[in-house]
Amino acid sequence: MSSVQIQEFTVKDEEAFRIRVRYWKAISPKDLNSIEFVQECMRDGEVDFSSTYNFLMTDDEIKLLIKGLESI
Repeated sequence: MSSVQIQEFTVKDEEAFRIRVRYWKAISPKDLNSIEFVQECMRDGEVDFSSTYNFLMTDDEIKLLIKGLESI
C-alpha cells in the first residue's frame, strides 16, 4: 500500500491574512492531483477562520492553469 505525500507552500503570509496551497497525487488515475487552496484570516497571530477550496485536476489542467496565471 502506498502512502499519500502531502506537500504545501505558502503564497502569502501577512499579519491578517495567509494563503497556502496543499497538493498531492491521487493513487488512481496517475495523472490526477488534489489541490487545496487554504485561505486563513488571522487575529492576534492565530487563525480566526479559514476556507478551503479543493480541486481535482489532471497534470495537463495544472499546466493550463499555470499558463493562464503567468499571463496576468
